[in-house]
Amino acid sequence: MSLRIGIMQGRLSKPINGKIQSFPINSWENEFYLAKNIGFELIEWVLDENVKDNPILDKRFFSKIKAIKEKTGVEINSICCDYFMKNSLSKNSRSYKEKNLEIFNFLIEESCPLNNIKIIDLPLMGKESLKKKQIADDYKNLLLKLEKKILDNNLMIALETDLEPYQLKDFLKNFNKKTVTVNYDMGNSAYWEFETKKEFLCYGQSISNVHIKDCTPRDYTVQLGDGNVNFNEVFLLLKKNNYKADFILQAARGHDDVQIAKKQLQFTEEYVSKYFL
Repeated sequence: MSLRIGIMQGRLSKPINGKIQSFPINSWENEFYLAKNIGFELIEWVLDENVKDNPILDKRFFSKIKAIKEKTGVEINSICCDYFMKNSLSKNSRSYKEKNLEIFNFLIEESCPLNNIKIIDLPLMGKESLKKKQIADDYKNLLLKLEKKILDNNLMIALETDLEPYQLKDFLKNFNKKTVTVNYDMGNSAYWEFETKKEFLCYGQSISNVHIKDCTPRDYTVQLGDGNVNFNEVFLLLKKNNYKADFILQAARGHDDVQIAKKQLQFTEEYVSKYFL
């Protein structure tokens, strides 16, 4: 059983240009040491639009990433690809470029296998929503085309979408269950007012990664426990669905992100202990 708790990259550094989430260009190495001292076992890597300065796309940095992981004991099991929300993989999107597909293939063939990353989190919301048929068809065809390559590299694609539960269930039917899975973001579900039991009935067995977050329908992100997420219900249903993977904190920020991260870790540990240990 894994059940490791990690944090989203950038949450232990000062925000860049006021963004809640971005790759911490000047402090990504230090975050591994901060994460270790706080008690996190994982960092979920972030790939945003600043691909030029992101070492996960440069093989010259892979030995440095490996050394930091070994020195701190903090692993990378997943990568959150925010980049593709503004740089589409769908040819029916205005932001599509061949470069985007090249980056996606590099992640599958080089970045993830060589850095022992197992999950590519693909956020498909807003302009990239799979509610748009042409975009959904493009992603379906692309993932089917790459399915063997994904399997051969021992990877999973974890979709994070704004589809209604039954819509996501139907979309997942197109793929091998080991290839295309679900990144369950409980905060997003609260924001969209999805029914938790219905979500787990539709794809509870397909969840490969979990983002810990709290939201209300009016406030996209609030501190854990202050929003509409029913944490007892979520963790109970994860347990009933035999979830055995990671929990990644992607929660609200504040004036002192390190101290907030400590509190958020304790908050999450209490639920993991209550329902899994």
